[in-house]
Amino acid sequence: MIVANAQLDKQRWDRRVLAEQPEGFFFLLSWYLDSVAPHWEGYVLDDYEGIYPIVPQQKFGVPYTHMPFLTRSFIPIGFDDKQSLALQHYLSKRFSYLQLAGVALEAPHEPRIRRYQVLDLSNFTLSRCSENHRRQYKKASLQGFELDTSVNPAGLIALFRRVKGAEFTHLKDDDYLILSRLMEEANGRGYLRQFSLWNKGELVGAAAYLEVNGQALYLKGAITPEAMQVGGMVYLHVEAMKALSGACTQLDFGGSNAKGLGEFNRKFGARDVEYLLLIKNTLAKPLAWLAKRKFG
Repeated sequence: MIVANAQLDKQRWDRRVLAEQPEGFFFLLSWYLDSVAPHWEGYVLDDYEGIYPIVPQQKFGVPYTHMPFLTRSFIPIGFDDKQSLALQHYLSKRFSYLQLAGVALEAPHEPRIRRYQVLDLSNFTLSRCSENHRRQYKKASLQGFELDTSVNPAGLIALFRRVKGAEFTHLKDDDYLILSRLMEEANGRGYLRQFSLWNKGELVGAAAYLEVNGQALYLKGAITPEAMQVGGMVYLHVEAMKALSGACTQLDFGGSNAKGLGEFNRKFGARDVEYLLLIKNTLAKPLAWLAKRKFG
């Protein structure tokens, strides 16, 4: 049964997510989805025994769906094989373009292997990091940075746009508004942790994490080139890991298929986790080409 956003019992939905707590469960929480995709719907089985979020979109009269900004995968909860097959059929029939992770679609679809990194925080120490990261941490600790743990979403986003905006040109104003909305919502719920570096009164680095139900998710971060050169980002992450390890057993780095960023994460002792991103594109030309260009 498809349940519209306004009719969903979100307390029951979130209890189901937290009871199951699959990898990447953050992206299934109702308040997270409300922040990044306000018009999402729920595919609900029985009395919320099975749940799966759907984010419908439409352009030029064509229905489509894809993984929203700041999400990675949606894992169906509580589905047996028969119910999973019914979900696949429903999605394939409803949408001409699908970009999904966590659901195995029948052919024709284009599978792509993606990776993200997770770190065991249960016994985290600096000694678990690579020699290069330990050297970077020591270098940064001698710079006289001031470490601040107050929450400042606007400061982090402004810093990110200033130092990363030219690199991430695909991020538009609406995307930064989504990030701001998510951080504010998480902060209001007591789930947001932020660590910032200041140098002579100037914000030179910041990193934000979610801390939910004993798990942590790295949300976003940025650092000036000058602070990066002296190990500032390593220093930020290590200080965050030490603080988060008191209540969290695992840190999810959010995921990046980028080789350099993946290697950076692994040097903290993180391991790779693979998942499939499945794409089904039955749009007519030139819409098929436009969808591929926009979503990959």
